[in-house]
Amino acid sequence: MMSNSNTHEPSTSTSLLQRVQGGEDAGWRLLTQVYGPIVYGWARRSGCQSADAADVMQETFVAVSRTIGKFDRDRAEASFRGWLWTICRNKIRDLARRRSIRAEAGDLAAGGTAAQLAMAQLPLPASAVDSMCEKTVEGTLGKSPPTGADEDSAWVRRRMIEFLRPSFDERTWWMFWETAVIGRSPDTVADEAGVSRWAVYKARARVLHRLRRDLEGLS
Repeated sequence: MMSNSNTHEPSTSTSLLQRVQGGEDAGWRLLTQVYGPIVYGWARRSGCQSADAADVMQETFVAVSRTIGKFDRDRAEASFRGWLWTICRNKIRDLARRRSIRAEAGDLAAGGTAAQLAMAQLPLPASAVDSMCEKTVEGTLGKSPPTGADEDSAWVRRRMIEFLRPSFDERTWWMFWETAVIGRSPDTVADEAGVSRWAVYKARARVLHRLRRDLEGLS
């Protein structure tokens, strides 16, 4: 029979998104821990090297921190994943623009003349920068993330389950894990835990309710 520790489930009834929009530090840390690897993976799959992908991830979440309050999860077309990808895609394009400008300046400087060096210091027209950027990332950046929705959602659920673990006592978590994750029969788990089948159902329901609540608005 599993022991019952004194770990308590947080009393907050708000979703993770609501906590982040409300300026909660713990909620923000959790959001970045869950979605940071996804954004990093998007950048890598879009052609960024590891260091550049890390920069894109950091810049993406800086932008998220400034605009998260404007995200409206209740709009019919709203998708947190799509909204996050739009920001990430823009940061990848910003990186491509910076690379294009440096490469153009380097090519001019390689000519060696004073005029060319002076030209290298002049800002390129926005249209020229955008054109170079589009060529750099052409065929790489689409309107949808480079990973599938099911793949990303599965990752988010796994990470959220990991972070929820300390919020529940040992026995409640064990009954949830054995039935909802491992897939064992509630009757078998009830026998091993020395509780009724309904106690197992209740334990599983508590964790699933918290998981669904935290994930609300983050699809």
